[in-house]
Amino acid sequence: MTDIKKVCEKVFKLAGRAQCEVLAEKREGALTRFADNVISQNVASSSLSFSVRLLDAGRSAQFSFNQADDGSLKRAVASGLEILRRQKKDPALLPLAKPRPLAAGQALYDRETAELSPSFRACRAAELAKACAKAGQVACGTVENGVEGYTIASNLGLYAEHLETYAMHSVTVRDRDGSGWAEQPSHRVSEIDFKRLNETARAKAAASRAPREIKPGKYTVILEPNAAVGLLSYLAVYGFGGQLYNEGRSFTAGKLGKKVLSPLLSMEDNSLDGGAPGLPFDFEGQPRTKVALVENGVLKAVVHDRKTAKKARTASTGHALPQPNGMGPIPLNVAVKPGQGTLADLIKGTERGILVTQFHYTNLLKARNVEMTGMTRNGTFMVENGKIAYPIMNMRFTQNMVEAFGNIEAVSAETGLVAEWGRMRCPAMRLAGFNFSSSTKF
Repeated sequence: MTDIKKVCEKVFKLAGRAQCEVLAEKREGALTRFADNVISQNVASSSLSFSVRLLDAGRSAQFSFNQADDGSLKRAVASGLEILRRQKKDPALLPLAKPRPLAAGQALYDRETAELSPSFRACRAAELAKACAKAGQVACGTVENGVEGYTIASNLGLYAEHLETYAMHSVTVRDRDGSGWAEQPSHRVSEIDFKRLNETARAKAAASRAPREIKPGKYTVILEPNAAVGLLSYLAVYGFGGQLYNEGRSFTAGKLGKKVLSPLLSMEDNSLDGGAPGLPFDFEGQPRTKVALVENGVLKAVVHDRKTAKKARTASTGHALPQPNGMGPIPLNVAVKPGQGTLADLIKGTERGILVTQFHYTNLLKARNVEMTGMTRNGTFMVENGKIAYPIMNMRFTQNMVEAFGNIEAVSAETGLVAEWGRMRCPAMRLAGFNFSSSTKF
């Protein structure tokens, strides 16, 4: 097994007088895929990669490698130093970050999850496949698990490491012309309710048979947690990143402290002890801090790395991505404050609207106001007089998300964790005046 710390020390020695930063990424994962009620693929992979930044006299260079023997290290670093020598000076280049005290964060490694056997995953797939075959339904999906590890080190004395596990059960069920879907990620496989997910997908598939076509237009929409995250994640990334904010390309630019969104919406990015935990440090090795993004509709703050913080004349919030990058810092561990009641209560309070299980093919049209397009999928239903009335064909939407999340009517107390743009924990929501532009059979 490669000793990451020793590799870093060797790289530092080879780098000589240059400032040197090493990012090591360890990934071990396994996945069982099933389709048409049979297992179609079982794979496992393991990798360890290194990315190195060199800085000297206003110049910078970056290179990567995945072979850590002495010969490979010498060649890689020599190549990096030659690249560094040929770079133009950048007067805005910051030196590497100095070490700072880091919080421990949540314990996100679970041995049971890391060591799941192929037979465990196969059994979970078989449970759904057998039930579907008996009922004339068809199942497809994945059961996966793995380990992710990150180490950030520099020759300025910085050394930070983090290890976490993950598991995911994702299922889609077809019932003639109906389809249903359910998914749950977790750091611990014991927290995944396989039976509930399977039953949810099967029930939605059966209920969505013979969907009706409805006219495009503006509807009240009830978004289950995954559907809500499919939209809110774009709002978070394109609205609350420090670089976009500094450049005036975010809807939050010039509006911090103002009520722009619904008073029912509050969001925070908090990887340490929030609802969607993750790395306790960023990719510059700086401590992540809790950032209130929105409080009762009022825009409170954006996230920063050292570069964007300097330009904004503020402090880094510890949200740097691997350097260099063109996106700048973004929130990756967002939790939305829950409201009251259940998804059923949101439905009960709707006179006429559309219940959405999931969106896909979502794309950004205009970053400034987070205008998006996309389609519903795997369970879309018309709600009338507080009840699910009938399934409808999938709908395409074109919608300004700043406007959409300014029109929240209700938020549930129940929340779901969704793996998208990092991780986000979110309740179900009911929004007014959501624009569906067309209907499709697909």
